Amino acid sequence: MRQSNDTGVIEPANGIRTQRERLIAYYEGAALDFGEWSRGFNMHFGYYRRGLNPFAREAMLNEMNRQVLQRLRLAPDAPGLIVDLGCGVGATVRCAASMFPRKRILGMTIVPWQVETGNAWNRRVGLRARATLCLADYTATGLAAASADGAVAIESACHADGAGKEPFVREAARIVRPGARLVVADAFRKGGARPLDPVSARLHDVLCRTFVLPGLAHIDAFVEALERHGFTDVLVEDASWRVAPSVLQAPIAVIWFALKKAARREPLREERVNNLKGSFVSALLGANRFRFGYYLVSARRREGSEQE
Repeated sequence: MRQSNDTGVIEPANGIRTQRERLIAYYEGAALDFGEWSRGFNMHFGYYRRGLNPFAREAMLNEMNRQVLQRLRLAPDAPGLIVDLGCGVGATVRCAASMFPRKRILGMTIVPWQVETGNAWNRRVGLRARATLCLADYTATGLAAASADGAVAIESACHADGAGKEPFVREAARIVRPGARLVVADAFRKGGARPLDPVSARLHDVLCRTFVLPGLAHIDAFVEALERHGFTDVLVEDASWRVAPSVLQAPIAVIWFALKKAARREPLREERVNNLKGSFVSALLGANRFRFGYYLVSARRREGSEQE
């Protein structure tokens, strides 16, 4: 192994990275770019509802956190544990801590920089006692079975393998207690297993390369995986129009970011260039409403269903 001089990311001596290594390198190399998108380091798109300003991006980003957490249907004054599977720097973790003042919130990520930065942020705002980020893979969390009172994943389940994201679903089913809920917000493919048209296929490939994705989940396959692993009452909400105002802001934010870097004569590393490309492609794919959509998917762990 050797240490990269420019990013600090450990790279293999042969120069070939695994998918996991590429993912860590992407999120560490493009880390500060997300601060340009969101002051609170919300690493996802926003949710527009009536009463919000469709141009106020940060308010919509925070609203996405609230919408997802509300779908856990948890009493705010009861103790318990909420797990964020793929937590980034912990914006959703901190939102959960404010919404559920008696619950412990645990965020999981495989990116060391995110853990260090998120926990420092939690200490700074006085939440470290209840809100913690840890270095863990959400497909093998190490948590005890049925130990979580709810789990969420905002634009992170897409990094799992398979059309149905089976490794992610399997572990979520194992750690969530019977009767508790899992809520996922993410982009999905539509139309079953039908192949994409050439233009959409090309854009999807670019998206996967730039954002280090094995491929977007198929919404039907994802629902089937949930049901196969003991979830019931699956509710699929098409939120494509809700996220559209923030998705449309992505290219503008990207151009503004690139211009600032150019004015400072700052070079853009590969991860940052990929982040710029991916933001443009996300907007283009989002326009194809026949084959792609953004969904909020919630499901309840079936009573009497245990997984080891």
